[in-house]
Amino acid sequence: MADSKKQVTHASSRQAKGDAQPKQKKGIPATYAAVAVVIIIVIAVAAYLGYGILGSSVPFPLFKSGFQSAPRVSLTVTYSNLSQYSAENPCFTSIIQVLAHSRKASTIDFFLVDQQNATCTYPKTGLGGNISIGTSSSSYCLGIAGSEPGIFLNYSSYNYTTITASHMFVYGNGNYMAQCPIAVELN
Repeated sequence: MADSKKQVTHASSRQAKGDAQPKQKKGIPATYAAVAVVIIIVIAVAAYLGYGILGSSVPFPLFKSGFQSAPRVSLTVTYSNLSQYSAENPCFTSIIQVLAHSRKASTIDFFLVDQQNATCTYPKTGLGGNISIGTSSSSYCLGIAGSEPGIFLNYSSYNYTTITASHMFVYGNGNYMAQCPIAVELN
């Protein structure tokens, strides 16, 4: 009988040890997982609402200052079909009007990049004056746009903005492009 009491005692102590350890291991990772899920949800909601926190490395005022003081700037509009182009049209038109009030139109490079056909249409001498339209590969126009301070408008189902010191990448749906808050901010 003494032997059976020892076996029960050893079994209960093993059970007690076994029960205590998994509770500690399960509790801590579950807490971290819950916190991680909350953080991911907050970031996703902010990106969806267009707060521009994802990928932004500099504040907008710093970009705006450099953009406005540059001798030459670019506005690049990318689209994959006619409905995206039509949705972006009100926004790029507003941005051009705002830019033309603060600088010579000939210092604004404007590129319409058709991503589906990998082509680009642009005024060869910038905007203003006698405009001569050119057509080239999308890589040619993106190369020029990447070499000077610029704004890139891109149609997207999600609204967000990424800002670097010399480039701003605006992604937006039809409603965002119709409101075009970036034109207001540039004013």
